[in-house]
Amino acid sequence: MRIYLKGIQVVLPAFYDTVCLKHGQKREKLAAAVRFNPLAVSIKIVYNYNMREKLINSDAVKLLSGYDKLALAVSGGRDSMALLDWFVRSGEYKGEFFVLHVNHNLRGENSDADCELVKEYCKENGVKIEIRNEDVKGFCQKGGYGIEQGARLIRRAIFKEITEGNAACRVVTAHHLQDFAESVLMHVFRGSGIDGLCGIKDDDGVMLRPLLRTERAQIEKYVSENRVPYRDDESNFDQSYRRNYIRNTVMPLIRKVYPNVDNSLAFLAKQAGYAKSYIDANSVSPVLENGEAVLDISVLDAPSALASSSIFKALELIGARVDCEGVHIDSIKALKDKKNGTRVCLPHNVEVEKHKNKLYFYRKREKDERVLPYTGESFSIGGYEVCIGREGKLRFDPSKIPSDAVIRTRREGDRFRKFRGGEKSLGDYLTDKNCPLHLRDNLPLIACGSEVLLIAGVEISDRIAVDADSAEEKHIDTKRLL
Repeated sequence: MRIYLKGIQVVLPAFYDTVCLKHGQKREKLAAAVRFNPLAVSIKIVYNYNMREKLINSDAVKLLSGYDKLALAVSGGRDSMALLDWFVRSGEYKGEFFVLHVNHNLRGENSDADCELVKEYCKENGVKIEIRNEDVKGFCQKGGYGIEQGARLIRRAIFKEITEGNAACRVVTAHHLQDFAESVLMHVFRGSGIDGLCGIKDDDGVMLRPLLRTERAQIEKYVSENRVPYRDDESNFDQSYRRNYIRNTVMPLIRKVYPNVDNSLAFLAKQAGYAKSYIDANSVSPVLENGEAVLDISVLDAPSALASSSIFKALELIGARVDCEGVHIDSIKALKDKKNGTRVCLPHNVEVEKHKNKLYFYRKREKDERVLPYTGESFSIGGYEVCIGREGKLRFDPSKIPSDAVIRTRREGDRFRKFRGGEKSLGDYLTDKNCPLHLRDNLPLIACGSEVLLIAGVEISDRIAVDADSAEEKHIDTKRLL
């Protein structure tokens, strides 16, 4: 029988198993048990506190202590269960915490068994738990993602929801030194630049990773000595997943020749971080306009490292940094010499368009094909909210709009007669108005047949203009929804 008391492990002989003391009980209860037969009791100090301190080093403890409420991402595997056990037993984190378990539903009964293990541990130790059940396969099929990528995107979205909703300041994960080294190497293999060499961060604004300086062997020792329950995920041995291949095949071969490779990669990442900090401090930052990151095309004239930094900043600003590799960055840089309107397609439905002297970074929207009746009331279409009332930069005579007018987005053959001007195709008119190509398909229109009467946020047709004979006028205010 074992008793944990402020870092001291008290080992009682097997025949004292009837003395049902649990870790965390008061000293006087332990003393009472010892007085029962003091000569037969062996007390052994095994420095559990120091061992736990190695599991999460002092710098990481300080990082954790900077937040008063944390969510622990616990899968039921060895690493995350060790992390949870440290929070429960060590007492070094003084804030509030709860467990977040994401059931990916990828492994049938095994996924459910993982969930039950975490639930049972939390119940026994009085820890609050939140469980999310996700259809990862369905999400991946719908979005065209691989299983690894889709599961990561789902988890990241949940973690952001938790932190942005103030349920917790950060989500704590159990990534350790070997995970860190594998990530750096994978970034290198995929053609990453200096950003990839920096590896994963201790604190990225959503996730905290206090075990990044902890080796897997330390975690295994902690789990063994403290009898921490856990379950192995059999998918971790599936070599068809790239990370598993790196972890189970590539890294062991490298360690045979370079035993210190994990620490060496961590050192490389640290040096890359210093260089990145200097570069970022001297590169141009984008501006955010209606949910889009915008850079002046002149950033591409800067030295390559500075240009890359500005591009990465733009991608991060719209949450599109994940899975962008060196080939993507080179394609964006090549826009400098491309014609106006040229676009580069990136992972996760992200595009970059060159328009005049600007680079626009945005998530592509599907074209809104709806056709709505015009009622004279405010409406939403194409990702825009159009308010019809007494305020707005555009004004029109509502009596001049035909009864069969509709609300829609643009179509082939649309024509527009600009205010106090001649008629031309809608596309030519939008070109004259310097409207970026990626915005055109979803601009809200009021139209009658192929005749466009109003382009929300841009202009009204001369046909519905307010004149001396107008008995009423209305205004339009257009907002782009993010």
